[in-house]
Amino acid sequence: MNLYCSGILHQLHYAIDTVIEMLNTLETADLNRRPTSHKSSVGELFIHLSMLCEADLKIGMGASFEEMEIFYATSKPPNTLPGIEQALRLHYSNLKYAVSLWTEEDLQQVTVSYWGVSYSRYEWLVETLAHFYHHRGQLHAMLVHALGKDPGILLFE
Repeated sequence: MNLYCSGILHQLHYAIDTVIEMLNTLETADLNRRPTSHKSSVGELFIHLSMLCEADLKIGMGASFEEMEIFYATSKPPNTLPGIEQALRLHYSNLKYAVSLWTEEDLQQVTVSYWGVSYSRYEWLVETLAHFYHHRGQLHAMLVHALGKDPGILLFE
């Protein structure tokens, strides 16, 4: 596997571990809490994070809007604490496996998202990490400031 991809996957794995640590500080009832009425609930944000790695992989591979709808419809989003952890690990594992097969030529291949953005597969991988970090930060702030549940974790190594 490409050295740069290995580094990105390492950082993503660490980010997933920290999300799981946050998850482990919660009770099932916390998943339904919605600190801001027009924003995602705690559970909805965890579910989004749990599927993000594979969803972003599919987008980076050029999946259409319809293909993404099918992915979300057939993936059966988790609705329990253990289910969310399992989905986080599964979707990361699927991303990691796909990336491990990419050649240098594959990494340079440009694909277009269904909304029209063009990036190389390598850039899509960077975007996946940025996307995950973004929502992990949202989740951490939500837990600490809105729910008063500081998970007491380091977000970076």
